[in-house]
Amino acid sequence: MSRSGLRHERVLDLIETSMGHGVEAGVIRLRVDDQASAGDTITLGGRPLVNFGSCAYLGLNVDPRLKQGAIDAIRRFGPVFSSSTAYTSIDLYTLLEDRLAQMFGTGHIVLPATTTLGHLAALPVLVSPDDVVLIDTQSHASLRLATDVLRGRGVSVTDLPHNDMSALESAIQKAESNRVCRIWYMADGIYSMHGDVAPVHTIADLLDRHPALHVYLDDAHGFGWRGKHGRGYVLDKTPLHERMVIVVSLAKSFGTGGAALLFADPATARRVWLTGGTLTFSGPIHPAELGAAVAAAEIHLSDEQAERQTKLIRQIDFVRDLLVEHQLPVVSLDPTPIWFIRVGRHDQAINLAKRLMQDGFYTNTSAFPAVPRGKGGIRFTQTLYQTDDQIRALINSMARHVPEVVDEPGVIVDLTEETAQPAAKSA
Repeated sequence: MSRSGLRHERVLDLIETSMGHGVEAGVIRLRVDDQASAGDTITLGGRPLVNFGSCAYLGLNVDPRLKQGAIDAIRRFGPVFSSSTAYTSIDLYTLLEDRLAQMFGTGHIVLPATTTLGHLAALPVLVSPDDVVLIDTQSHASLRLATDVLRGRGVSVTDLPHNDMSALESAIQKAESNRVCRIWYMADGIYSMHGDVAPVHTIADLLDRHPALHVYLDDAHGFGWRGKHGRGYVLDKTPLHERMVIVVSLAKSFGTGGAALLFADPATARRVWLTGGTLTFSGPIHPAELGAAVAAAEIHLSDEQAERQTKLIRQIDFVRDLLVEHQLPVVSLDPTPIWFIRVGRHDQAINLAKRLMQDGFYTNTSAFPAVPRGKGGIRFTQTLYQTDDQIRALINSMARHVPEVVDEPGVIVDLTEETAQPAAKSA
């Protein structure tokens, strides 16, 4: 076997071992026992746990209006409209496109079945072998998967330090000096693991100053709960630039399924729609997801979305204040509904997760390959399903257990500035 083949097998072995430990410990790859979901809890092993692992931030995924939209769609079309959208698709696509256009207030929309399929449809069309791709090292795995496809086509892809705008500008200037016609920067709007945000204002400024720069942002975790009508974190910070593409997920805060690609240029949107491989050769968004998504969009276009958004932002501030009060080793205090408490090795993350489960809370155990080896911890999310008392109880539980997990005999944990610091008030 070649050296690259051996390295590939070694990485797979590490991932399989790491994931296997989590499965054996009963903290990941779990099947819930619930006969129906109310949103606030999940039942594991016959025991209800407060669910701090959901991305349904606005509490819409079990809303009766979304359920009714899904039921009505299934009654009309069945569970699947079994055709490539290259041939035929149902009218709910048009209804959803119209409502999303009202939410975004700008741009041109293409609807892939997932954000992963959206990246795989758009990027091979947008990026040519003569282009240069610069990608944030903490970008979502789905985005990195698409850049692997680009590498296979001969595109130069360079990882950049996380949110390092100086490194980005230096890389842009280097590409410009080499007379590269198009430079693509790819990143997340809100990062799914640590909950920190992209410096969107700075990125927009770089777009204005560097005509060769194009930006592709995955705003899966910002869409729905942030910005006017829930148009997302990125568009809440900056208007859609002519050289910007935004991808959002409908399967998180929006509470349904599917995804959307937003383009400033209609010709580019049309080219991706007609030539993007996964938009032709993979399946459609299913009728139930489309029906629910239309219902969700109507909620977002009403005053109710702003009310839910205000409640969630207040709740985010509440969580941040508690994390600061208890000086927990949170990686980022950016105001998003995603939080990461870093404790160190994989076994320590598992230990903490099991203790929290014993106290009645389900959280996401996060270790390699989701985060680098030795930088594992607990990712927890907040939704409008949770009460202040439940949130306070979770953080009190963490405050009790984290020192015990970190200080166990023989355990060495690096909590230097490079990894995580105890929470402190940000400016």
